Amino acid sequence: MLSVNAEIQDPSAATAVVYDPFTGEMRFVPSVFTVKNGKTDVTVTRNTNSMYAIVQNKKTFDDMSEHWAKKDVESLAAKMIIQGITDRAFTPDLQVTRAQFAALLVRGLGLGLELELELEAATESQIFTDVADTEWYALEVATAAKYGLVQGVGENKFEPDRLITREQMVVMIMNAVRLVKGTTPTEVSNYMMPFSDHNQFSDYARSAVAEAAKDGLVHGKTEATFAPQEAATRAEAAVLIKQAMQHLKLLN
Repeated sequence: MLSVNAEIQDPSAATAVVYDPFTGEMRFVPSVFTVKNGKTDVTVTRNTNSMYAIVQNKKTFDDMSEHWAKKDVESLAAKMIIQGITDRAFTPDLQVTRAQFAALLVRGLGLGLELELELEAATESQIFTDVADTEWYALEVATAAKYGLVQGVGENKFEPDRLITREQMVVMIMNAVRLVKGTTPTEVSNYMMPFSDHNQFSDYARSAVAEAAKDGLVHGKTEATFAPQEAATRAEAAVLIKQAMQHLKLLN
């Protein structure tokens, strides 16, 4: 963890970044901005030494102007965690694949740079047989698997292009929470599940969703139901990522 002082006009549209030599691009680094006595302290959470920069990157999308997730989506876009489908469109209701969400989670946690050389070799032997090392998401999925954020679906397959369900998304999020906190899964009794459609949850997801709900990380699709088997949207994925990062104090 590193703390620096910087002159920043708008902390909400600022982020810490690090140069990625593999892609030639700047990548998001988990960082929290605190204004004290007119100056901004930036706390960077990182387990390796690197050269960091602070950038201003305000971002808006034309199709988010009236959307319920506008604030969270545009905040994550400013942080370079998510991108639009085009420069001006986010398409919030588009559904998300398992590979896309794994990549989003890896970027949000700032994982991957210190493992890229190691995992570059690992992807050649394909950690999952249906994730070719030529795919754009190969390194992110390998990183997610390395850290225990994702599991396969059996027979050494990941099904990267399959739409991710709302309950699967929460399971990955809670794996990330436990990774950062260094904790183990907590058994939460079914009676604590605050959703009337609790009988629709897969057995493997019940504890994760109940724990996430208890911690205030997830909310229902409606006031009473969660819709666990429904495919997650880009807006839902963005909101959940942001809530988890704020819960972990990796983001304002």
